[in-house]
Amino acid sequence: MVKKSIFFIIVIIKSCMAAFAFDVGVGNHINTGTSCHNHCVGGLTFLPQDTVAPVKIQLEKTSFDDMFILFIPDTATQTQEIGPTFNNGYGELMRFVQQNHLTPKKFLAWYYSTQQPWIMDIAVETDKIPSELTGRISSRIEKGGEVLIAHMWGPYSELSRAYTQIKNWLNENSRTARGNPFEVYLNDPSIAKDPSEIKTDIYQPLQ
Repeated sequence: MVKKSIFFIIVIIKSCMAAFAFDVGVGNHINTGTSCHNHCVGGLTFLPQDTVAPVKIQLEKTSFDDMFILFIPDTATQTQEIGPTFNNGYGELMRFVQQNHLTPKKFLAWYYSTQQPWIMDIAVETDKIPSELTGRISSRIEKGGEVLIAHMWGPYSELSRAYTQIKNWLNENSRTARGNPFEVYLNDPSIAKDPSEIKTDIYQPLQ
């Protein structure tokens, strides 16, 4: 199960990172950048600009419980280093999870830059946080509460659409973001029959 999870998340991250750009600016206001169409990371080519991507996005205002997070802060200095960076990070995280008999729940990522160098937290939610951590692994509790979730079905190259909808919802409803958004990867794109079946949730905690 752990080995399958490692493979699953590496495939996801290799597909995902350079597909879009966004920035969390002053006051936690989301500014969506330009989608990086016709780009290739880890040997996977994204949709060209004249391709219409099958995308479905549903917004849901709900709440979530506190999350126990193990993460590795890391930086890929160049775009082509993103795949290996996540490969190493999730390999280290999942070895730690297995060695400490933890239960992995969600695979997540936080992104903090819109261009190289790519600054990120590579993360996994677990059932608990051990008293001792090793290597590069850090921990935190992601405080629960009210959240806007963008449920997206579609290729990672179109994730900027979901960020735009989150930004618009915040403006239209006079709500303020609390902290940075984060992504949750819900299925394995390598076995999806169609790009429209790839599922990603983007969580934006609310004030």
